[in-house]
Amino acid sequence: MTETKLEHNAGCKDVDHKKHLCYLMYEGFHFDHPAEYKAIVQDAQFRCQNCGRTAHKRDQVCHPVPL
Repeated sequence: MTETKLEHNAGCKDVDHKKHLCYLMYEGFHFDHPAEYKAIVQDAQFRCQNCGRTAHKRDQVCHPVPL
């Protein structure tokens, strides 16, 4: 069974987009680094208006809104 890559916000202009949760998941970070992934999403404080993913810190998503 092959793994399908998840979508990410390719239009994000943030210089740190490769640190955003959508990009990390696109690259398979959640499979390769489960403990680090858990730390990013645990006790989520922000939701991305673009993809709906949630993260603890606002700089971990493209378009953060407080939860």
